[in-house]
Amino acid sequence: MERTYQNPLKRFLSEQWAAALIGNLLLFLILAVSQPAFLQASNIMNILCQCSLFGIMAIGMTFVISTGGIDISVGMNALFTMALMYRLNSFGVLPVWAVFIIALAVGGLIGLLNGFMASVLNFPDMIATLATMSILRGAAYLLLDNAQKFVQTPLRVIGNSRLFGLIPTPTILMLAITAAGILVLRYTRFGRYVLAVGGNRNSAVFSGLNVTRIRIGAYAICGACAALGGIVYAGRIGSIAPNSCMGYEFTVITAVVLGGTKMSGGKSSVIGSALGCIFLYLIENAMTMLNISSYYQVFARALMMLCAIAIDTATTMRAGAVMTRERRARFLEGA
Repeated sequence: MERTYQNPLKRFLSEQWAAALIGNLLLFLILAVSQPAFLQASNIMNILCQCSLFGIMAIGMTFVISTGGIDISVGMNALFTMALMYRLNSFGVLPVWAVFIIALAVGGLIGLLNGFMASVLNFPDMIATLATMSILRGAAYLLLDNAQKFVQTPLRVIGNSRLFGLIPTPTILMLAITAAGILVLRYTRFGRYVLAVGGNRNSAVFSGLNVTRIRIGAYAICGACAALGGIVYAGRIGSIAPNSCMGYEFTVITAVVLGGTKMSGGKSSVIGSALGCIFLYLIENAMTMLNISSYYQVFARALMMLCAIAIDTATTMRAGAVMTRERRARFLEGA
């Protein structure tokens, strides 16, 4: 049987994360040439630390969006996780590793709750996670007494340490979570089922897949990743404020869509989600170095989200038009 030769360049460009990688490389080169301070090791490490938090959360969001859902409670999940860790550690009874495990478990349970409401109770995903977001924000305010708290030193071990004194631990975590996400989505039955549910939920049901269980599992993964992001945030920043992590969900969603994951589900790119986070923080870093106000940075992030959704919508419409033409051609040939 003859093997068909495929041009390596065409094969690379067909990858969903190719555009995100090219965008990162071009932006990196522009900043390296125009801003000499950009290449300083401290600045590069700072960018890696900043995008690691969102990268971890974006991998979890990739699973949810791949099923055709959405979770806008991830920011408040991270905040609640941090507040819970602060309270548990303040009692002085549990070891730090137990506090971390409880925080991750609670984050996963929050994701399970979101999945249950969206899949079993058939609440719209946006409404279900919006309600969860509001509940978690109120609970976090109560745990923090509506005041800023400084994180105890033991809780900072993950977010504020470096491997061999060089590579930030959050970056290593992001790489590990990215690798795990690739393995699960590409090479496991659960990953294939996630994409099948997002591609066509009705077909997945008729194929005998337990759509409810698959969607709940995706939300649980997202919740656990959000909690891990909270652990990293607490360690890196060193303090928790009642308004921490507000708006993080939109940054995470923007990164996922920029990376090539379709909002309608069925197609995803874990690598692209991580690259999308790096791209957003390269832009933010550039604006910071140019002394551009943080208000304009928020505006730029919102504009990037709109552009990402517009590109995703246009791609979906184009694919639909191509499929319609092919079906029409087959029908005319049969007639």
